[in-house]
Amino acid sequence: MRRRFFRALSAHPAAGRWLVLLPGVLALVVFVAVPLLAMVLATFWKSSVDGMVPAWNLDNYRKVVAEPIFARLLFKSLRIAVAVTLIVLVFGYPLAYVIARKTSRYKHILLLLVFIPYWISYVIRSYAWYPILGKEGAINYLLTVVGFTGRPVDLFLFNEFSVHLGLVSVFMPFAVVPIYLSLERISQTYLEAAADLGAHPARSFLHVVLPLSLPGLLGGGLMVFILTIGAYVTPQLLGGPSGIMLGNIIADQFGATFNWTWGGMLSVALMLVTLGVIWLISRRVRIGQIFLGQE
Repeated sequence: MRRRFFRALSAHPAAGRWLVLLPGVLALVVFVAVPLLAMVLATFWKSSVDGMVPAWNLDNYRKVVAEPIFARLLFKSLRIAVAVTLIVLVFGYPLAYVIARKTSRYKHILLLLVFIPYWISYVIRSYAWYPILGKEGAINYLLTVVGFTGRPVDLFLFNEFSVHLGLVSVFMPFAVVPIYLSLERISQTYLEAAADLGAHPARSFLHVVLPLSLPGLLGGGLMVFILTIGAYVTPQLLGGPSGIMLGNIIADQFGATFNWTWGGMLSVALMLVTLGVIWLISRRVRIGQIFLGQE
């Protein structure tokens, strides 16, 4: 029977391809499409002490338009996500470039150093900023030792600055790796040809390396943006009241306040903004070129 099965697959290669894809497609439907559809449907229902009531209405949509505080939180999350993405790309591109230009031995060591923080829990890495940024932390200690301040200050923790710093440190590898892979694929012959034509290193980088590595740059930036705009743990631990993002409000709706339909509404709004950014980028560079390296 097994031989007949494989013989039938070899006789119908298209059916065989679909059969191979079937488990992945089913997983996407069950674990992605169905939950998203349920969340969208929940925005048209009402919340109660017992959960959700299927009473169809547009109250959540009216609320998200009528109360500007949620629009401000969404804009704040978008602003932080864009700022973190730009900072990560500014510092991550040179790091990826250095790694890509090293010999094999040092390249592997540097890549290992990039991934070592991921051997430690996300929560522990976030809490690690407390003894650095806190009122009794290392930065305040150095400032008082050198006489810059007479006493510790509360400027470095529980604000947007600490949220930016924590998110940059957490999501940096998500940009470094795609940029590194993009740089690694650039043939050395392109640079040699540019040098033969009289281009100095800076000009070769600007007109050869940077355009060819653009898919990795955009892919890394897009990954960081998507992860940052929905961040919850880092703003919760490092942000304080002034560093709260929309992800924290959404988590509260599904936990503390038990308002699932409103949490679904805010989730849909956040998802639409994220999809809008992806659509804008896809108008300039195809998504397949960013993530799959397609020409």
